[in-house]
Amino acid sequence: MAVSDFAKARAEIEQREAALKNENALRQQLAQYRRMNLSFLILSFVLVSFGLIMLFSASLSSAYADAGDPLYYVRRQFIFTLAGLLAMLGIGQFLDVRLLNNFSFMLIAYVLTTLLLAAVMFAGTEGEYGAVRWLKLGPITFQPSEFAKISVIYCLSSYFSFVRKMRAGGIWVLSDKVKDQRLEARLMITYPALALGLWLVLIVFQPHLSGAVIVFLLSLSIFFVARIPLKIWLSGLLQLLPWFLICVLLLVIAVPLMRDGQSFFDFIGEKFQHVSQRFDTFNKPDEASADQIHQVKQSRYALGSGGLTGKGLGMGLQKSGFLPMVYNDYILSSIGEELGFVGTSAILFLFMAYFLVGAGIALNATGIFAPLLSWGAIFLISLQALLNIAVAAEIIPSTGISLPFFSYGGSANFFFLIAVGMILSVSRCAQREDPVLRQLLKRRGPQVRSDKSKSAAEFK
Repeated sequence: MAVSDFAKARAEIEQREAALKNENALRQQLAQYRRMNLSFLILSFVLVSFGLIMLFSASLSSAYADAGDPLYYVRRQFIFTLAGLLAMLGIGQFLDVRLLNNFSFMLIAYVLTTLLLAAVMFAGTEGEYGAVRWLKLGPITFQPSEFAKISVIYCLSSYFSFVRKMRAGGIWVLSDKVKDQRLEARLMITYPALALGLWLVLIVFQPHLSGAVIVFLLSLSIFFVARIPLKIWLSGLLQLLPWFLICVLLLVIAVPLMRDGQSFFDFIGEKFQHVSQRFDTFNKPDEASADQIHQVKQSRYALGSGGLTGKGLGMGLQKSGFLPMVYNDYILSSIGEELGFVGTSAILFLFMAYFLVGAGIALNATGIFAPLLSWGAIFLISLQALLNIAVAAEIIPSTGISLPFFSYGGSANFFFLIAVGMILSVSRCAQREDPVLRQLLKRRGPQVRSDKSKSAAEFK
C-alpha cells in the first residue's frame, strides 16, 4: 500500500471516530433534553433526607416526653414529606407549569388565598402568644400563610405576564404618553400592591409578623425581577400613597369601634407585645430576665459545644429539655452540637448550591411567567433558610421562622416541595432551546414525542 493510500485510510478512520464522538455527544445532550434538572433534583433529595435524619435526632427526647413515642414528630413529618415529594415529582415530570399562566386561574388562586386567610380570623386555632395562625380542615391543620407564600409567587408571575401581554398586544395605547405611563404604573405597581396589601394585613393581625415579612420581601423580589422601569416605580408608589393613608385612617377609626374604645396604638402595642419583647431581649440582653434569654443562651451553648466535628449524631444534650423547640426554630443549633462546624457548614453549602442552581434555571427560562415563577420559588426557600440561620447565629432577633426541609412543620415543608416541583417543571419545559438540538429533533421527528416539540414561544 502506498504511503498516500495509508494516509487517506488513516484520515478516514479519524473522521469516522470524530463523527462517532460527535454522535455520542449529541445522544448525551438529547438524553438530557427536556428533562428535569438533575442537579436540582439530587440536591432536593439530599436536603430532604438530611432534614429527616436531623429532625429525628433533634426531636427524639421531646417526642418521647410529649407523646411517649420517640418517632412521633418524625413520623408525622415523613407523611407530609412523602406527600410533598409525590406532588413535587408529579408537577416536575408531568405538568407544564406554563399551562397555568392563565388570568382566570390567577383570580381563583387569589380569591382562595384571601378566603383562607380571612377564615383564620373566624375559625382559626389559637397558639403561642395568643396567635391565631392555624386552620383545621378535617384531620389536617395548616397555616394559610404558608399557602399564601406559594400563592403570591404564582399570582404575581401570572399577573405580570398578563400585563406584559396586554402591553405588547397594544390593548392599551393612549395618545397621551403621560396618561399611558400612569396607567402602566397603576397596572404594574398600584393594583398588585393593594391586592397583596390585603394579604399582609390579614397575616399581620393573626399576628404573624415574620410570615408577613417573608411575604413582603418575596413580593418585592418578584417586583424587581419583573424589570419595571424606575419612572413606573415612582409613578406607581405616588399613586399608592393616598390608598395607604386611607387604609391607615380606616384602621384608626375602626379599631376603637371594634375593641370597646381601645385606641389603635394601644391595640398595636398589645397585639405585638411579644415582638417588642424579642427586640428588647436582642438589643439589651443584660437587662432581660433569665426566662427571656433562656432559649437564646441554650442555642449558643449548643452551637459552641459542637466544636469542629460535633459530639456525634444523636449525642446532643441540649435537646433533652434544655433548648425549647429545638426540633423547630432552633434545629440548626442541635445540628451544630451534634455535627459541629462541619455539619453546619455542609448545610450552608447545600443551600448556597441550591440557590445557585435554582437561580440558573430561572435565568435560563423563557418568557415572563416561567422566570418569575422559578425565581420566586427559589428565593422563598433561600430567604427562609437565611433568616433561620441568622436567628440561630444571633444575627437577628428570634422570629419563629423554620428551616426548610429540616424544621418540624408538615404543611410548611409540603408547600416548599410544591415550590421545588414548580422549579423542576420550569427546568423541563421552559428552558431556552439549543438551536442545533432543535434541528436534530426536527430531523428525527418520530423518535421524539410530538408534545415535547412545541416551541416555548407558544406558551409565553
